[in-house]
Amino acid sequence: MPNMVVRLLLFLSSYFPLALILFFLLREARPVIASGVLGVGLLGVAGMALYLFVVRSLNPLTIEIASVIRRDGEAMSYIVTYLVPFLAAPFGSLEEGIGLGIFFIMLAVLYVNSDMIHINPMLNLVGYHVYEIELANGEVRSLIARRRVRRGQQVSVVSASTDVMLEVKER
Repeated sequence: MPNMVVRLLLFLSSYFPLALILFFLLREARPVIASGVLGVGLLGVAGMALYLFVVRSLNPLTIEIASVIRRDGEAMSYIVTYLVPFLAAPFGSLEEGIGLGIFFIMLAVLYVNSDMIHINPMLNLVGYHVYEIELANGEVRSLIARRRVRRGQQVSVVSASTDVMLEVKER
């Protein structure tokens, strides 16, 4: 299971598209804030890339999928939180900036403590799909995979967190 720092970096990566949007909206009026937001977003993307690289180097195990449900739509519902900054007119005043900051801190705490690493639009953008799978022993897990998976298929995976598996290529 990823530690707190890794989960925080994965959270930050999930908001990289928003960081990019805010950068372009704020770069002329508040260039320091715009650069800081972009820097934090880039730190998250770098953390996600490093995490995926490291977790893929772990020893895989082979599982058989008893049933599968595609869950890519969860990332779409996550994007709704992108609307909040536009409704709050970001950084129009110090109070609005603080309010928006509190909102993102609350989201980060929920994301990190709920182990929601698989609900990340950046994973979808780089070609991953999210599935809810049931294993032959009846356990239900989330699976992050680049290819489509189906019932009865055997897949090589590593544990990305307590209930999340990441498909890896067999060595």
